[in-house]
Amino acid sequence: MMAKEVIISRLKEYFLSRGVELLLPEELKLDNAIIEFFDLFLRDGNNLIAIKAYSPGEKLAPRIKKELEVLVVTSLKVKDFIDKAYIAIPEEIGLLKIPQEIFENAGVGILVVSDKEIEERLPARAFRRYSRSIDNALREEILRFSEELNRFSHRIERELDKVRNELSVLSRRIDSLYEDLNVLKEDVRRLKHVKERKIEEIKPLRVREKVSVRGIEDLPDFISDNPWVSILIKRGKEE
Repeated sequence: MMAKEVIISRLKEYFLSRGVELLLPEELKLDNAIIEFFDLFLRDGNNLIAIKAYSPGEKLAPRIKKELEVLVVTSLKVKDFIDKAYIAIPEEIGLLKIPQEIFENAGVGILVVSDKEIEERLPARAFRRYSRSIDNALREEILRFSEELNRFSHRIERELDKVRNELSVLSRRIDSLYEDLNVLKEDVRRLKHVKERKIEEIKPLRVREKVSVRGIEDLPDFISDNPWVSILIKRGKEE
């Protein structure tokens, strides 16, 4: 039975001779569990292809079928991260030992490796042909949203700077008002201790009594309206 290491070596030679790009695990942004499960990663156009090499320890058909079924199920668990998956098996495993129906239903391909050639016994179907287009559209939408969010964030930051400046000015004004208020409080405190001063009352001025004078009605206005004429007449009466 061909060893697993030999299968991997034959696969590398086969794909390199056909110009297929082999990818190193370090180049892939995949979970470690996925990288550890598969043995080879290839880039065929836009497709990421993962290959699992299988070499059974025993030639018991039931055991081989069971192990191959487990490999298919494990491949399906990571189908959202790869485009196609293959299981590479040695030529010594006959068709009767391969659960081909399970492979066909799952879309996992079969590569049969021999010393002379590598045969694609069952082509793999693309896992994410439809979902990938959705993912690309979603990725572009997320990118646009992220750019818009960054622009909005910059605008918000500029507005926040303005608000911070206004708050700084307002804070200085409030501090100044507090200082003025403290000065005013101190002045009020001092005024409370100042003795009250008496304010002298100012006597009201005596209003001259208006004297009606008889006998001058026929005099001219500039004489009858003259206050001195009234005073002189009053003094004459008193004497």
